[in-house]
Amino acid sequence: MSTVKDVLDQKGRTVFSIEAEKTVLDAIEMMVAKDVAALVVIDEGTAVAGIITERDYARKVLLNEKSPKEIAVRDVMTKDVMYVREETLTDTCMDIMSQKNFHHLPVVDRNKAVAVITAGDLFKYVVQKQSMTIDELEDYIFEETGGEG
Repeated sequence: MSTVKDVLDQKGRTVFSIEAEKTVLDAIEMMVAKDVAALVVIDEGTAVAGIITERDYARKVLLNEKSPKEIAVRDVMTKDVMYVREETLTDTCMDIMSQKNFHHLPVVDRNKAVAVITAGDLFKYVVQKQSMTIDELEDYIFEETGGEG
């Protein structure tokens, strides 16, 4: 069974975070600079307080015609964050994302975000794993048939 650790070993463990008291504009600027669609929100040092996504910005700021310069991240972030650990099964992550309509899951260790796993990361990992399995099966069939497969 594949775990989050397997995906992170392939993807890397970079996590981008922002303090809850920063403005939404700060968050959007960081997302653009880092080319990501979500940031882990931290409060009081390193504790995970929430997550802010492009979707949060669009729905809670842009559509309500609020100024991203004047609103704090804490006022628009998703507070009830679902998170996983490195030993969490990838199937469990896909179930969470599917059922809750999340695209980003922080990976947490000792209440500190150590990575973020996305739906795209999981998709890429599953496709790569399936491709490797197909290659192995083709090699096996080729050997069994003496190259006449």
